Amino acid sequence: MLGTSPFIGTGQFGTKACEYRDRFFHDERAMKQLFIASARQGVNAVQLIVYEPLVNALTAAIKETGEDFFIAATIPSGRHFERDLALIRPLKPAIIAIHALSCDALDARIEGWIEEIRALDASPAAATHYPGATIEKLDNAGFDFEVYLAPVNPAGYAMEPDYESTLKALETTDKKIIAIKPLAAGRLKPTQSLFSFVYKYADSVSVGITSEAEMEETYAVAKETVL
Repeated sequence: MLGTSPFIGTGQFGTKACEYRDRFFHDERAMKQLFIASARQGVNAVQLIVYEPLVNALTAAIKETGEDFFIAATIPSGRHFERDLALIRPLKPAIIAIHALSCDALDARIEGWIEEIRALDASPAAATHYPGATIEKLDNAGFDFEVYLAPVNPAGYAMEPDYESTLKALETTDKKIIAIKPLAAGRLKPTQSLFSFVYKYADSVSVGITSEAEMEETYAVAKETVL
């Protein structure tokens, strides 16, 4: 699925973060064009971080193409949870993830948020920055999550607290896994061996992409791996 971290200029992109934010977050048309290009290349699935410009851009892409996008939405924080749920609700996301900052801290509001997500007929998901520790904690706590969003890549980038514990957690849990950061924030090239590794531990992959050329290359390799 198409990831949207570059659209908000997250810190993982280093010196390019500000450039990406200027190119995308402040230009809904640029984001819309990538959503449309993704659908035209056969990938009408989006891991959408719930900010108004991104929601507006995807809404416009859906209106223009008539495509039925599969949306895995991530609420960006717990500060405005209900407001963000209301923002994404019209797009009818299949999955709604609680942000990693809340899940890694086992926020006391998680159970209530899960109920709110269920009320929208979406599958509750948990994002984590520390999959090697948090996944086991969430499983043991008995939270009603169906999906985890976790960093997965052969370099071990962002697989905290370490590579080995993350792989063990991914193999042990019975939840579905959406891999994030598969290209280690641009540090790795899309290859069949990379996607073979990621799909060994994940059910789906979210890749942040910033151009149609990059999209064509990445999607072609991913499709060759799974088809």
